[in-house]
Amino acid sequence: MKSSSLFRNRNYLLLFIGQALSLIGSNVYSFALLWDMKIMTQNPFLMSLVGIGWMLPQIVLGPIAGVIVDRFAKRGIMYLSDMIRFVITFLVTFLAFTHLLTPLEMIVVAFASNIVATVFNPAAGAITPRIVQEDQLATANGLEQAMTPIAMILGPALSAGLISLVGVSASFGFNAITFLISFITIFFLRVNEPPKERKPFTATHLFAEMKEGIVEVRKIRLLMVLFPIAFLLNFLFAPFDLYFIQLVTNVLHGNQVLVGELNAIFAFGMLLGALVTGFVGKWMRGGQVVGFGLFVSTLFILLVGLFPYTPFVMVAMVIAGIGMSLTNVTISTLLQKVVPKEVMGRVFSLLGTVFGAAMPLGLLIGGVVAARFPILPVIIGIGVFGVILSVITLALPSMRHSISLSSKNEEEVIVGVQAN
Repeated sequence: MKSSSLFRNRNYLLLFIGQALSLIGSNVYSFALLWDMKIMTQNPFLMSLVGIGWMLPQIVLGPIAGVIVDRFAKRGIMYLSDMIRFVITFLVTFLAFTHLLTPLEMIVVAFASNIVATVFNPAAGAITPRIVQEDQLATANGLEQAMTPIAMILGPALSAGLISLVGVSASFGFNAITFLISFITIFFLRVNEPPKERKPFTATHLFAEMKEGIVEVRKIRLLMVLFPIAFLLNFLFAPFDLYFIQLVTNVLHGNQVLVGELNAIFAFGMLLGALVTGFVGKWMRGGQVVGFGLFVSTLFILLVGLFPYTPFVMVAMVIAGIGMSLTNVTISTLLQKVVPKEVMGRVFSLLGTVFGAAMPLGLLIGGVVAARFPILPVIIGIGVFGVILSVITLALPSMRHSISLSSKNEEEVIVGVQAN
């Protein structure tokens, strides 16, 4: 099967359709939760608790979720997860429609939904290599990554329209429908997974299997390089929405409309980057694509700080989005190529935990920095640090000699890992 025939892959189509719709639904849902909390309480602290409810399960439960994913069939985990999320969002829809939904319940719902997502996401990441050939992984991850900016643009806009026309319960109900569709697509998914060995489900065994995942990560030098790079990226860019608002209001003298336009332009750049990753990966090694994408994105963020003029900022945000998407898609593809399938759930969950820990830390420190310092030096500082990080990334032997994104040769993958 060639890369051009990816959309002839019935299993991949089912997975892509279900995940694309549920991603849009989740963006509709998260916007509606925050908006309803604002209307009900006018309390920024309670609004922040909704965001913490989204992040906390991944940080606390991520490693345990990885063990669960590796112990059981990925398709079954995804199937059960979507069933639970459908029930949760249907209940929220009912409570909102009957005006019985309280702020405390919204915080609990955000936490409960993301507990399920903490198990679902690594299962989805681990199942892709089982239904897609090696040379199609970059294209598949690019298409999935492309849905993120699309959902970022469509989700809030669709949610705002549903809220104004029908009410907040319509946004919650829309998300419930997307989980139901995803549930149906997973039902028809056919995945060849080896039988799972039955093991005791005790704390001792869970911690032993978590340790196995960490040991496996430490064996592969490429992963040991990718993890800190991914952590620093999330730390640097977690507060970037806050920096955008400061840049627009204090320097560009714009309003919320310009903030929305810049976010949409950046998302459009991410979409373009996701679509061209497979092409770029044909003439660059995977690690080189990571470093190149990081260099492009941070260089243009640096240039935004040096030349803060609205037309230039718009162009720079498109190019920065392309570079960021090149980096993100390639990291996901490299992980799927070099990580043994039997521990992939633990590795993806560990990566999710690293990401989860970096984001609130970045938001906390970024908020203090943005409040104490002029925004242009802050953006310039992030750009300089990012450019230095990208140069270091490109100079590392593990990245220069990493595997090709388009490789479908298992021997090359093994050699590419051991050579590092």
